[in-house]
Amino acid sequence: MTMIDFEAKYTALSAELAGNQKKLDIKSALGVYYGLSKDGNMRLAFMSVSPAPKIESTKMLRVTQGEESKTVYWTCFDLLQPDAKKVFFTFCENLIEAVTDITDEQKALASLKKRYITWKTMFKRDSGSAISRESLQGLYGELYFLKKYMLDKYTPDIAISAWSGPDAKSKDFAVGDEWYEVKTPGANATTVRISSLTQLSSATPGHLVIVKVESMSDQFNNGEASVGDLFKYILGKINDETLEGIFLSKLSAYGFDASDESFMAKFDVKSLNLYKVDANFPRLTEADVPHVEICDVTYSLIINSLKPYWEE
Repeated sequence: MTMIDFEAKYTALSAELAGNQKKLDIKSALGVYYGLSKDGNMRLAFMSVSPAPKIESTKMLRVTQGEESKTVYWTCFDLLQPDAKKVFFTFCENLIEAVTDITDEQKALASLKKRYITWKTMFKRDSGSAISRESLQGLYGELYFLKKYMLDKYTPDIAISAWSGPDAKSKDFAVGDEWYEVKTPGANATTVRISSLTQLSSATPGHLVIVKVESMSDQFNNGEASVGDLFKYILGKINDETLEGIFLSKLSAYGFDASDESFMAKFDVKSLNLYKVDANFPRLTEADVPHVEICDVTYSLIINSLKPYWEE
């Protein structure tokens, strides 16, 4: 990903520059600019010598397109929600990445629109569909494990493809016969809840991953304290457009809303432990509950009792 310190660049802008843009040194058929709109919103703009395909606005981003002259056309993205500026900076880097090193203008414009459409799915949430705190904490744990373990052990294409996202029927991560189920309890939790008979059931051994976290204040920052922080880091590790689309689609399906400030809620990881789940591991499976009349089983495991299965 093209790494540009947009936070520093936008912070350096003065209100006197509202309505003006500064050009970035990007190798592309399109001119790339950053600045402020006339009403003072942060802006990323692309200049072309031919009309760009139509792009629609979202609740977070206002898209304006227009003709300055017969040889100058603009496509501008203005941030309407200042609280989402950190996600906007990542969005800017990613859109610029989509047009970098493309010397054919039509191909660059097509790539710009395609990348924006991928992002757009994460900018459209109904007000009543906010993610629950429990789901948010679970998503944080899965992304933290993806960053700390999966991306360290596997290549990005394998690690990202292994993540099941919101699919509750699958293990959280699966690579061939290897699988990982991630639980993210609070820092003082003594148990973890297993939500079904199939969650730890498998013909092959796997791993129960317990990521203990503590909720922190908004001022806490260690670079990986929020879903937004982890999202930016993982996105920066992906160099393939198709894989990037897969990752963004899974996040969107999970309920990730780039314009929702709740995704910047802070967590501090207190521990990350893996436990080997094999025939000796204390678990319930469908074979343990043979009665067809029983269709929904949840149970809890005492964390301290799992020490014999801990993997260094």
